[in-house]
Amino acid sequence: MARDLWAARGRTVAMIAAIALSVAAVTAFLAAASILSTEIDANYRAANPASATLHLTGPIGPEQLAVARATPGVTDAAARSTVAARIRVQDGPWQSLLLFVSADGDPQRVASARVETGSWPPSARQLFLERTALPFLGAHVGGRVEVLAPHGRLTTLDVAGAVHDGGVAPADQERTVYARTTTAALAEMGLPTGLDELEIVVGGPGGPSGDAAHLEAVAQDLASRLGAAGYPTASIDVPPPLRHPHYGQMVMVATSMLLFGALSLLMSSILVAAMIGGTLTAQIRQIGAMKAVGATTSQVFGMYLTMTAVIAGLATAIAVTPGLLLGRFIAGIGGSMLNLDIDSTAMSPLVIVVAIATGVLVPVLVAVPALLRGTRRTVRETIDDHGTEPVGATARLLTVLRRLPLGRDTAIAARGLLRRPGRFALTVGMLALAGTGAITGLNTSIGWDRLVQSGLDARAYDAEVRFAGPVATAALREITDAVPGVSRSEPLRALPATVHGAAPVDVVHVYPDDAHGSLTMVAPPPNASFTAPPIVAGRWLRDDDAEAVVLTTLAVAQQAPAAVVGDRLAVTVNGRTSSWTIVGIAQEFGTQGTAYVTSAEFTAASGTSADVATILRLGASGATQADRSRTLDGLTTVLDAKGLPVERAFTTDALRAALDGHVFVLVEALFVIAAIMAIVGLLGLSTSLSTSVTERTREYAIMRTIGATGGFIRSTVVIEGVLTAGAALVLAIVAAIPAGAAFGVFIGQNAFRQDLPFTYAPAPLLIWSLLSLAGAVVATIAAANRAARLTVSRALTIS
Repeated sequence: MARDLWAARGRTVAMIAAIALSVAAVTAFLAAASILSTEIDANYRAANPASATLHLTGPIGPEQLAVARATPGVTDAAARSTVAARIRVQDGPWQSLLLFVSADGDPQRVASARVETGSWPPSARQLFLERTALPFLGAHVGGRVEVLAPHGRLTTLDVAGAVHDGGVAPADQERTVYARTTTAALAEMGLPTGLDELEIVVGGPGGPSGDAAHLEAVAQDLASRLGAAGYPTASIDVPPPLRHPHYGQMVMVATSMLLFGALSLLMSSILVAAMIGGTLTAQIRQIGAMKAVGATTSQVFGMYLTMTAVIAGLATAIAVTPGLLLGRFIAGIGGSMLNLDIDSTAMSPLVIVVAIATGVLVPVLVAVPALLRGTRRTVRETIDDHGTEPVGATARLLTVLRRLPLGRDTAIAARGLLRRPGRFALTVGMLALAGTGAITGLNTSIGWDRLVQSGLDARAYDAEVRFAGPVATAALREITDAVPGVSRSEPLRALPATVHGAAPVDVVHVYPDDAHGSLTMVAPPPNASFTAPPIVAGRWLRDDDAEAVVLTTLAVAQQAPAAVVGDRLAVTVNGRTSSWTIVGIAQEFGTQGTAYVTSAEFTAASGTSADVATILRLGASGATQADRSRTLDGLTTVLDAKGLPVERAFTTDALRAALDGHVFVLVEALFVIAAIMAIVGLLGLSTSLSTSVTERTREYAIMRTIGATGGFIRSTVVIEGVLTAGAALVLAIVAAIPAGAAFGVFIGQNAFRQDLPFTYAPAPLLIWSLLSLAGAVVATIAAANRAARLTVSRALTIS
């Protein structure tokens, strides 16, 4: 066996390299997934996140905390508040700020953050920035920032330090600065110092509970006790228990990489099967001789199976350590994307076990059919085997090819491929897998781009301003008409909403950032030009609609998973509950869950005036991102000067940057994986043709004898490679259609609860076509040159 491996060392090295590359990829993705799944849980739990948050109608004092801590199931409680504001460094651009506020003496046991620099608590004119906010904002510890909150005053605060909050995403992903301070800073900012959020941890001796139903039951019990004591609860937030807000994003990335890694390993295994099959073909006489002197089929099969296992084992041994190191590197990138501290790169022992098992067993199992075919042949069959004339369907196909107006070299190339149909099928299948994976990966990245673009295209506006309270629409129109660069504007009304259930207090499954999992009721003005999301079911609103609501797909997925058009839905807004008929479902990408109603119905449901707005959308006349930013800055400057309660302002360009940041790692990984699959596929084609040249040595010598030139033989071998790549390309083009559709559904649903638009773009097809066909030429050059240099005397010395 060792002699056979050494004699075919070129093919042996190629097989080992292909398997090692794939096993390294699979090991890396397994290791990264193991590390990240452990660390995302550890980071989130280290913050001791609130199991539920009760929003009280008044400030929280020791009495309410005492009631909470005495409630069965509550292990800890804290009074907090969340302030939405804006922040900037000196005269830099305003950025959104979410300020988490606690009392001066709060022990920071609930929903805590780890202080990395500075000393907690801050003074009255200080705050702590979440560490990812420093580079995003351009700030530094010891520097100063300006903060402006609605209904407050412009305040300069010192950056006292940086904290790591394992429960929030990086600032650049959400385009939001997260910070922490105490009630003393609220006084400096001109805001009320009362805390109105009661955060509780629900659990027992074993730690926080992960049972969502139990969490809601305990929170409702506490709300009942508080109500009985004279402290009513407006609403309850219960985020998905013990789950980071970007957990689904991590699962999506990890699963996608594992899927493509496994596909790469399957391709490598097919390569091994094809090469082992070629070895059996080349040694058919030796197999017959062994059987003639008494060797049994099982003995011969065992010998070649051992050879396959040795190749796979060597490749796996080479690949596991680099794969583990690469996995740690990928985990570091993923940790940065998710704002995690990778405190330990230890991983489950199953990672190594699974990596070794798949690296050895998958190639062996895939090679078994080829081994059985080659070793079951009788002595008579091995003696009669000349490997010349195909039979059956292959022969009929060759008959058809002979009738086609093909060149002599093309005809000989086609015959050469079809003389070993099994190997040809394996090689084509391997290249088709590579092409399917590459085209699917590239189309998915384009599909993501189109999803983002479609979300932006549905927004006919360039910027949005959100207010913390109602603002007269007449005043807004007067302001926007006077601001340079504003081409048109559209005021809307919007208020936080909850789906009303059977429980006494409405529950929202939203995270503490008040974004992930939230629901907003929005009333576009009549004949709105900026608000027209695409309808995927039912219809859009009519001016004469009564009790009609259009939900976005995200609102359905998060708030009412079983809801369909025609269903009734009870919604609470501004403390008032009303019932609605779902008349449509809209796809609005890039925003949290939204319930659209008519302006008249919004007035009736919320009890607010129709002459005010809480959102202002505007179009900018400038053509560049800088122009749009300047227009928005000019508008907010005027709004601030007039004392209007601006809570947040952003351009659609900033929204796009935030959305792209959520899947940056996945898009980059898809390109890398496509490259790996291309390398493995073309390596397989090269070794397959090399084996074919070895088997047909005497055939080429005869061709030289009857006048064939070296150039003719060289072109014949190259054409074989191109024909193989062409056949695989056709299969890949077809297979990439269902594969791309299925993968788009998986990516979209796991990341954003909606399918990626099916994308079958010409660019991936062109890229893979050029890569595979040109790669086929390059991959076959060595084998073609070797065939062209053969002489008759050399061929006769090769057995």
